[in-house]
Amino acid sequence: MYISLRIRKRVMLCVIAVLSMLAAVAVMPTFAKEEKTDGIKLPIIMYHSIVKNEDRSGEYVITPIELEKDLLYLKQNGYTTVFVNDVIRYVKRGGELPEKPIILSFDDGTYNYREYLLPLLEKYDMKATVSIVGAYTDAACEEAEPDPAYSYLDWQDVSVLRDSGHVEICNHSYDMHNLDGRRGVGQLEGESYEDYRKIFLNDTTKLQTLCDEHCGFQPNVYTYPFGITCESASRLVKNMGFEASLGVEEKINIIKKEDERCLFGLYRYNRSGIISTEEFMKKVFGA
Repeated sequence: MYISLRIRKRVMLCVIAVLSMLAAVAVMPTFAKEEKTDGIKLPIIMYHSIVKNEDRSGEYVITPIELEKDLLYLKQNGYTTVFVNDVIRYVKRGGELPEKPIILSFDDGTYNYREYLLPLLEKYDMKATVSIVGAYTDAACEEAEPDPAYSYLDWQDVSVLRDSGHVEICNHSYDMHNLDGRRGVGQLEGESYEDYRKIFLNDTTKLQTLCDEHCGFQPNVYTYPFGITCESASRLVKNMGFEASLGVEEKINIIKKEDERCLFGLYRYNRSGIISTEEFMKKVFGA
């Protein structure tokens, strides 16, 4: 009888051990598997402004309600938000990516990112990539009261977003986000490389310095204003030490380990507020 009880006890302990192992496997994160030639598919969604008034929805404006629908769609379909820096670590430093990674990027640094975006990121435990324009951020510091409909993030707001752990900050130029004369960071016809280099470096370095002075960091990702670039800008972005850059061409990115070329000019799908979540996701994922 005693021997029988000992055997039963051992069997029970073995069963418990097996069940514990299975439970541990069940909660382990699932990482993306990179095929030898295909790489990992990485969609990036590009948002601009978030405004409550539905009448203001447009090609570059979405409501908080629609944004939340987007986040829920991604959650329910197994996508995990990542930073551009997570992708950099995967490509260059042996990091891992989740099975279905996606980047949510938000351009220009509007104040409504703090008002509407951050609470949603915290609610669903998701990440976002916010690109700020330094001149807009400086100007926001002069405002008495920010308005979510039209204001931009000031330096304190930038710190709040970044310190939340849900947001990374990118350089979207200090003051080259315009189409007057020069189109974004495009090189003018007849402009020498040295003249262009001086202008680009001065502008980009100014925002890097301000981020460091006000928030204690320097962005390592550059977002081209309007997605406009040129050979000179591409070269300078790399020479300045940026580890990735964002464009606006609408394609799915293919990410490969140890292939740093895939980190520059990353493709993004513009999220228009004119169409529904289902219509937009069908455009991105084709389903």
